[in-house]
Amino acid sequence: MNLKPMNPTKNLVFLFIFLPLIANAQRDWAAMTVETTELAPGIHRLFVGGSVSVIAFTGEEGVLLIDAAYEQTVPQLKAAVGALSDKPLRYVVNTHIHGDHTGGNLGLGEGVDIISHHSVKDYLGTERTQGERVIPAFPVHARPNITFSHELDLEFNGQTLQMLHLPEGHTKGDIIIYFQEGNVLVMGDLLFADNFPFVDVSNGGHPFGYLENLEWIIANYPADAVISGGHGPVYTMDELAAWRQTLVETVEVVHEAKRQGLSAEEMKEARILEPWADMGRFFITEDRWIDTLYPFLPL
Repeated sequence: MNLKPMNPTKNLVFLFIFLPLIANAQRDWAAMTVETTELAPGIHRLFVGGSVSVIAFTGEEGVLLIDAAYEQTVPQLKAAVGALSDKPLRYVVNTHIHGDHTGGNLGLGEGVDIISHHSVKDYLGTERTQGERVIPAFPVHARPNITFSHELDLEFNGQTLQMLHLPEGHTKGDIIIYFQEGNVLVMGDLLFADNFPFVDVSNGGHPFGYLENLEWIIANYPADAVISGGHGPVYTMDELAAWRQTLVETVEVVHEAKRQGLSAEEMKEARILEPWADMGRFFITEDRWIDTLYPFLPL
């Protein structure tokens, strides 16, 4: 793929930028369950509501969570963590800003250190508007109090957690976390496994930056690493590489259609991404992936 990134029109507004991914009114929060899967000794994925991944790292020093799911699923999350360890929660790491990963800070953050890229603290500490909703700033206890710009290493429970900021991917504040001894890589929403990814252009995301970040990850982490994204199944490195290649193929199809003069609406009507329809089942449909890519593709 030989594409030169372009900036979309400043006034471009995507209809699908609002999170959580499904309107809260449509959710039965009490019915949501948590599926627990061991990724490595002491490292478990807690799959909340069949949708959002949280990582629980347990040991003698306590518990660390990577992401916190929703505010409304804190009771289920606490129960799932309690089944793994009777030690106190010491840390929560937020991989990025979105409410399906930070909402649980509200119920988990008291007396806990919350770690993130500095932009996440800024975002959560600011009142913001989504459509007609006004979302208040998070209270101090639910905002990150340990932040960094590029990288941070944390020694905890006998392991080194290497945290790294990768900009202009899903958002401007994405971080990935690698458990050096456990060989587990946590990618947040830089991985929507088996699905088209959500690229939050309104908050610093960029589809080509997303692909470049994936390429860098594949080149710089062990081939046998266990990989957990924010959504979808756990991946191997080979599966991550195959997923990225599939995304590249879809970009090339949309780019060629644009060079031929098709508008985004004409591409949707022609179902140019129909061979990858299965990747549009979760949140970003074929049409939304076209809308994501179209403004960035040169003629």
